[in-house]
Amino acid sequence: MALGAACGPGELGRGGRTCESSDDCEVGEMCVDGRCGGLVAIDGGGSTESPTDIVALSLSPTDPVIALPDDPTTLAFTVIAEQRDGMTRTLTSGVVFTLDDASIGTLQPSTGVFTAAGVGGSANVRVALTGGGGASASTTLTVTYHGVVLGEGVSPTDTAVFDGATPVADPATAPAVDYPLAGAVMPRNVYPPNVMWTRHHPSPAAEDLWHVRLARPHAVLDGYFRGAAGFTDNWQLTGDSWPAMAGSDVGEPIDVTVEVSSGGAVYQSASVAFRTVDGVLGGSVYYWSPPAARLRRIDVQTAALVDFLPSPGDDCIGCHSVSRDGQRLMAVREPSETVTAFDITRDLTADPAPNLFAVRYDVRRCQSFNADSTLVVTGDCGANPTSLPFGILDVATGAEVTPLAGSPGNGFDPEWSPDGATIAFSNRDNDLAVTPVMTDGSFGGSTVIHGAASSPGGAVDWHPTWTPDSQWLAYQHGETRRTSVATGGLSGTRGALWLIAPDGGTPVRLDNANFGPADDAGTTDGSYRPTFSPFDSGGYFWLLFTTLHDYGNAPAGVHGQKQVWVTAISRAPDGTTDPSSVPYWLAGQEVATILSPQWVPPPCNSNGSSCGDDGECCSLECGPDDVCIPPTTECRGRGDSCGGDDCCDGLVCTATHLCDFAGPD
Repeated sequence: MALGAACGPGELGRGGRTCESSDDCEVGEMCVDGRCGGLVAIDGGGSTESPTDIVALSLSPTDPVIALPDDPTTLAFTVIAEQRDGMTRTLTSGVVFTLDDASIGTLQPSTGVFTAAGVGGSANVRVALTGGGGASASTTLTVTYHGVVLGEGVSPTDTAVFDGATPVADPATAPAVDYPLAGAVMPRNVYPPNVMWTRHHPSPAAEDLWHVRLARPHAVLDGYFRGAAGFTDNWQLTGDSWPAMAGSDVGEPIDVTVEVSSGGAVYQSASVAFRTVDGVLGGSVYYWSPPAARLRRIDVQTAALVDFLPSPGDDCIGCHSVSRDGQRLMAVREPSETVTAFDITRDLTADPAPNLFAVRYDVRRCQSFNADSTLVVTGDCGANPTSLPFGILDVATGAEVTPLAGSPGNGFDPEWSPDGATIAFSNRDNDLAVTPVMTDGSFGGSTVIHGAASSPGGAVDWHPTWTPDSQWLAYQHGETRRTSVATGGLSGTRGALWLIAPDGGTPVRLDNANFGPADDAGTTDGSYRPTFSPFDSGGYFWLLFTTLHDYGNAPAGVHGQKQVWVTAISRAPDGTTDPSSVPYWLAGQEVATILSPQWVPPPCNSNGSSCGDDGECCSLECGPDDVCIPPTTECRGRGDSCGGDDCCDGLVCTATHLCDFAGPD
């Protein structure tokens, strides 16, 4: 065969056709030193062996470890090929690399260059021949992370006091971790939590040195702080250090310990474990602030508290509902008793705020939008009830709509399902009921799915809320159609969270979300007014609710105020066991009792919608024609807002305007 000639069936390429890469060679060959070589298939499925055939591959380095943040974030793998004749050579082409866990970084498939993502974990690296030969090799790649934060007045040498120290054995003198709660589940992009504890050691002093450690299998975060005057026994984690911990070994427990060196002794807390899971959440929580008599907004990812509607055009604005796309707000203004609609993708800080309409409507103050945000169902709230059945309002005009047939129901707090097919509510007997919505817009007959008196802890079912897939309902079961008005701990009106299928059956008490199983004293019956977020991520639905449960310690936390917490609910409940998790506190809320929270997608416009500036667009880009456009530079990453086809490869823009992995069917 002449130099440079094409290989024929059954011929060896070695010394034959010249090549720049294995793509220039026949199936089964590799480009080595500018020549096609290796095993070549013969017609009929046979093969011809050559001394230069590759019989084995190996990777270098073997079982490497990248220790962040000190080591370089990139590492290049080398492939060594062993030939049939016993010779070895380095392969720079004709191979493909794969990584079985993309969370720890990226691996270039053709070059074998790995770039760490900044989180800890372990993954399998594999290399194989592109021509389909049987030789392959693998090794374990480990990335570790160890972050250290030194508070004011702490030097690196001060930390040695804890090395090898034996803590005092008396549990009564050990600090107690107050937050996060043991067993809590959070999304990986949760706002950095505030670690809080209560001291119990004798004679605390300003020179005491505190050490807080968060640990996962491949990540450790250490903080050291002086107990000087004004120190409130807490460590507010930040965006500089927390993401590495939250994203490492996702799903594994994060063990929290707190120890203090004081008076020549070390006192150490028991370990408390919580978890971040592979879910991402965003959007905003709108709530009524009684102290301000206004609606306010928490932007979840940044924990920013936004006074987005400071001048609604009246003395007070409270009862409200936000559309499922996060773009429309309907609320009742007082004392004018008008239902007013706002476009919350716009700037509403003018005095008075611009509205879409305002109509006199002094009845049926609680509302819920339908699936496409064209209608709202209105009904009585828990307080000041009328005797009227539910009504339907046109979102565009505020006019009341007469149903083609039937009635949406009669009772309290109607909630339209995300798929638009059902309205759930509490009827006049305080039982849980549903009304089917027909495809022509008419309504079927209402059906009771749970008699409130059949469950312990009260005789009132109230405020149902739908999972994002419309398959389950959470609701408050307790003593009244309101939340507790008491202060100073879990006292006052009893209420707990339960879950039921919309066709009825036996409900399940959400013990984890309720801070424990029911007890005779009612100390775990202090969870109220559940509302599902629209997010289905990480294998969980995410349910928020209000509670008087203490948040953290006395100096740095919030006690005696009704605050918003979030519990992760398994997205596949079995209907018999508790699918909830221990909750976490929603960062950003004001230190006051807050009411009626509702979680919706980011208040932004999709691609193709009109815009006045970049901030109005989910893609964060308003084009030259005042229309939202896809990002013109980098694609949007996981957890970023998106307006359409904006997300990086492997991600989709969900209905909640957030880039995430495609959910299960």
